[in-house]
Amino acid sequence: MDQPIDNWVRPQGRFIGSVGLLFTDQTAADIYLANYWHTEGLNQRIAVVCTSWGMAMLYIQEGIRGGVWAPMNPLAAILDVQDHGILPPNHDHMLPLDVRFSQAGAPAVHNINGQFVSGRRLPWHRRVAVSHVTRQPLHYHQHQDRQPGHEAHVVPPIRPAEEGAHLTLRTVVYGSQVSNYRRAQR
Repeated sequence: MDQPIDNWVRPQGRFIGSVGLLFTDQTAADIYLANYWHTEGLNQRIAVVCTSWGMAMLYIQEGIRGGVWAPMNPLAAILDVQDHGILPPNHDHMLPLDVRFSQAGAPAVHNINGQFVSGRRLPWHRRVAVSHVTRQPLHYHQHQDRQPGHEAHVVPPIRPAEEGAHLTLRTVVYGSQVSNYRRAQR
């Protein structure tokens, strides 16, 4: 069972990094429904998989500390997904039609490593808030960086407790931004 809750995120929130999804089937899963380090037995985490350019899908994985994590099918109604609209506002004409007209939280299915997994749509270029339906705390645990050659659908291992960040939160907000960059070439 969970130990006392600590490491609460500040009231104004905190940036916890990019989701790291750019290519189809890349998966990230670092938001846990119970503290990873204080939970014995079965735990659940929120996974996000890139399903196509401009679209991702939320789903739940189940597993045990140090063990294999697998999709929980069918998707249990344990997540509250709130779509707060397109970002930046009034720029919907710049988005592909399938992204523009997709509602975050709508049912979705994606083939992950040969298994059809049900989840909820998470279109890019929107502000989408996700929480547990009972508003129970969620836990962000930092994972290791993805290495070259890493299988897209496999989530990198969690960092050891003394090395990785841990935050306790009620809502995780997914959003997109478009950044310009510059590159020097020879």
